[in-house]
Amino acid sequence: MTGYRVYLQPCEYVLNAIHDIKEMQNGKGVLSDVGSGMINFTVRMYHLKYEYQFYVTDIGKNRSKVEISIAGDVRSKDEKILREYALLDSMLIANTQIDLMKAKPDD
Repeated sequence: MTGYRVYLQPCEYVLNAIHDIKEMQNGKGVLSDVGSGMINFTVRMYHLKYEYQFYVTDIGKNRSKVEISIAGDVRSKDEKILREYALLDSMLIANTQIDLMKAKPDD
């Protein structure tokens, strides 16, 4: 499962918010290339471990496309991805417009 959203924010703001989310969840960096918009980190909750993969793309006119996926065999991937988007939404400026679409109908 992979989620996509478009934020009416520049990439720099979105990347900073993702770093804040990582810190807030006590995430541990796995593999990141901020220059290309890729931030991956793991989060431990109770006895479970999740690896979140964020990909931020500049689509022009101060807009950013954010793709979030979870690596591994994780239950309720869609709920966890929506949770990360909710955190990202709360970190960005209030009343920011977003577009939401799924990658594929079977995801």
